[in-house]
Amino acid sequence: MNLLLIALLLAQAALLPLPGVKYDPTTLVFPPFLHIWVQKATATHLKLYTKNSVKVDNPQGVAATRLDSWEDPKRAQDDDELTVYGVNAGYNMIIFNTSRSAIAFYGMNETGERRLRQPNGIAAHPSGEVYVADTGNHRVVHFHNPGRELKFIGSLTGLQSPRDVAISPDKTLYVADTGNDRIVAYRDDQLLHSWGANNGLHRPTAVAATDASESWSYYKDAFVVVIDQEQQRLQKFSPAGQLLASRTMASLGFPNSRLAYAALDYYSNIFVTDAANHCIHKFDRQLNYLTSFGRRGNGAKEFREPRGIAIYKRFGQVIIAEREAVQYYWIGTDLRDFTARLTHQRLLEVAYFLTEPSFVTLEIRDSEGSVLAQPMTNTLRFAGANRETFSGAWQPVDPALLPPNLPPLAPVPAGKFTLRLTIKPTYSSYMHFEKTVETRIHTAP
Repeated sequence: MNLLLIALLLAQAALLPLPGVKYDPTTLVFPPFLHIWVQKATATHLKLYTKNSVKVDNPQGVAATRLDSWEDPKRAQDDDELTVYGVNAGYNMIIFNTSRSAIAFYGMNETGERRLRQPNGIAAHPSGEVYVADTGNHRVVHFHNPGRELKFIGSLTGLQSPRDVAISPDKTLYVADTGNDRIVAYRDDQLLHSWGANNGLHRPTAVAATDASESWSYYKDAFVVVIDQEQQRLQKFSPAGQLLASRTMASLGFPNSRLAYAALDYYSNIFVTDAANHCIHKFDRQLNYLTSFGRRGNGAKEFREPRGIAIYKRFGQVIIAEREAVQYYWIGTDLRDFTARLTHQRLLEVAYFLTEPSFVTLEIRDSEGSVLAQPMTNTLRFAGANRETFSGAWQPVDPALLPPNLPPLAPVPAGKFTLRLTIKPTYSSYMHFEKTVETRIHTAP
């Protein structure tokens, strides 16, 4: 795996939990040591690597892709090795890796039209196309990476302080044209269309997009996500600009949010960085809120002003830039609100909330701890609220087919039962992570 700044890392960054406090959210999880020997790259590593010639100064957007030019059909074991780009805005610079163990810089010596000024968002395509929102120059810059370098191609102008860019698999480029209150769409650097205030936009600052041609997409969705309204609102649009859904952070109990960037995963879930609350908010594809991951701090699963975020959908790899570091995670899964009860028909009803589509296993044990049944084994369930019903024979029951549509089912017998629920993610972390919770139910005769 190629992590931004990977060659800078001499030792594992210190990730120490607060003493006496159990804090271990698992919506994102750490990759195993043998996959990558470090999880967090810091400003100190960059200074050491460049002999103090480059420092972290206002990091912004992040992009990650598997370059077509890196593909070797005979070597499947390196399919998770990515090219990762990060914007170091204070230095008007792009940092990117050119191999598993080397990095390069664009912006150290460039002059004239090739020089960036206050860049922010960045987007990359497997074909090698790279676009940067060059905010201070009121343009978007187009680069091409044939494999080991960024070549300047040209500029898209007629913009006003654009803050972010996104490129969909079909190479449609979306630009958050902040100063003009609009989203502008291009293909092959030619204007397609735009939409703005009449579609409900106000100062868009970040954008993410997908389309039906995406190889690694469960739903084959086509939509555009936009952060706007002074970084307080998340909106979903069709590729043509039709408003599909909208959520304000105040309505979710986060009135002081400062949403920075957004990224989409394989299931079209939406991850949004919040620099003010030092966390990552996660929504499903309908903009239903799922969870928030992280808190303020320098320890494990903590952030200081997270900004850019990139997700490689195939394996669930996540790269997050924060104020003075870059963190690397795998998409995991988490759950809450695990409960069990008897229905009026003496059937067992189990409820739980998942933050990510997961493989779910349920064990039912008696008062001695012996396993009575395992009515669910690696059953795929989706993010959000889930509810399962079982008969007294511990068989799954479709609530829509309950009596009078079916003969009476065997009731749950009297006794004390322990229900053990185990969840696993569906990405690369499947073989390395699982989470188990228990609840108990006492049924009277």
